[in-house]
Amino acid sequence: MRTLHFDTELAWRGGQQQVLLLVAGLVRRGFPAQLAAPAGSALAARARAAGIEVTPLSARNDADPLAAFRLARLLRRRPAEILHCHTARAHAIGLLARRLLPKSRRPMLVVSRRVAFTALSALTRGKFAGADRVIAVSEAVRERLVSAGVPAERISVVRDGIPLDRPSPVPADRERVRRFLRLGPKDFLVAHVAHLGPEKGQSDLIAAAPRVYAELPSAVIAIVGGGDRRAHLEREAAAAGAARILFIGFWPPEDVPALLSAADVFVFPSRKEGLGGALLEAMAVGTPVVATSTGGIPELVRDGVTGLLVPPRDPAALAGAILRLLRDPALRSRLSGAAAEFVRARGSAERMVEETIAVYRALFPSAS
Repeated sequence: MRTLHFDTELAWRGGQQQVLLLVAGLVRRGFPAQLAAPAGSALAARARAAGIEVTPLSARNDADPLAAFRLARLLRRRPAEILHCHTARAHAIGLLARRLLPKSRRPMLVVSRRVAFTALSALTRGKFAGADRVIAVSEAVRERLVSAGVPAERISVVRDGIPLDRPSPVPADRERVRRFLRLGPKDFLVAHVAHLGPEKGQSDLIAAAPRVYAELPSAVIAIVGGGDRRAHLEREAAAAGAARILFIGFWPPEDVPALLSAADVFVFPSRKEGLGGALLEAMAVGTPVVATSTGGIPELVRDGVTGLLVPPRDPAALAGAILRLLRDPALRSRLSGAAAEFVRARGSAERMVEETIAVYRALFPSAS
């Protein structure tokens, strides 16, 4: 079963990490898989470094005829049974490319959906009607799709996963990161790692910061991630009296576990979220989490069991949960232990790959 994976993002975010893990996992299991991605994208560079076959392919918009032609040409040269599109733009181009192929040469179209927006336009619903299978990253995303008119029988839920076979951070990693951030031995580090975007709720963490600082002066809040909103968020922090927040910028993905191991609390204040793969990273290294009860997050974080949940867009509740964890080491220990066990049992990249393979095989029942 040969698969072609198409991703149109230039930046490195959680979705691109999952594409790389999936394609690499398929190849390890003996499934021929290739990737089409923009030439200058972080995904293309990392995939090549991992020994994955990459074809440069970008799309200017959702109706780019040249991109559709090039994708169809690639499928003619290297036929695939499955075309798996990992972004909304890739989905649109994939539909166009299939129309350029003879019916006998058209691959099955699998589309990943990672966001839990409340509604789909008539145009978007038409796009999903052209997919043979939709992979939702959470039950919350699945429910949104069904409520928007996508047939439930065409949707499979496959949650994100992370590699569990990589070396775990050691105390020296924690000390290295804390030295880099110039933290004292008694400082509490509250870390947030995500792309800087309105839906990630960084503004709510900024609004919560003054109360955290006022009640626990030894707390240090660090916002880690790339994006063009950094200057805007820095102005928000200055206006809110939270100029002490550290804005770190992009952090190398391979070193994120070390960063998270240096934190006393990981905060994920999303306003909208399909699942929240960064939560898995924090939970895996035993960093207790505070997150919002939106989208697919409660499928990972059970309030009071594997972390603390607060309502989205509620800085007061967010500050209260952060302070509660920082003041209660026994609670931090209990939550982090349960969270790490959850990831070991249900959060592996191996599980994600196997479940995706099962989706592919279900499209060809006679071959099973």
